[in-house]
Amino acid sequence: MAIAPRLRERLAQEALLLRKAFPNAVIDPEALVVTLTDYKLPAGWSHNRTDVLFAIPTNYPAGQPDNICARPDLTLADGSVPGNSQGIQTHAEQQWLQFSYHVDPNDWRPTANPEVGSNLADYLAGALTRLEEAS
Repeated sequence: MAIAPRLRERLAQEALLLRKAFPNAVIDPEALVVTLTDYKLPAGWSHNRTDVLFAIPTNYPAGQPDNICARPDLTLADGSVPGNSQGIQTHAEQQWLQFSYHVDPNDWRPTANPEVGSNLADYLAGALTRLEEAS
């Protein structure tokens, strides 16, 4: 997928911010996803670590990311389906278990300088709260 030059430039700017906040995170500008590898999960999940992914909208940063994904075989420790999971989705040619996570549009305030306004690192930090408690 060819992305707009302005979006490619923005993602390059944000890559440094993202890696500073999450050293295991990378932006794939071709697939328009952010992947965080080897995220440590708290007790209560079926696994103690997972990779995490979220999609970057094509109208980013005006359009905010939505939802977060984890490994497709992630369940609660008792084998039950986690709450707010939306089933298996395909992103970047891989299957992921998608969880509902949304930022209130009034709280999404991107600026020309990603260090000052809302950015991908902020979104990831908020989205990871969905995985902080197994439920």
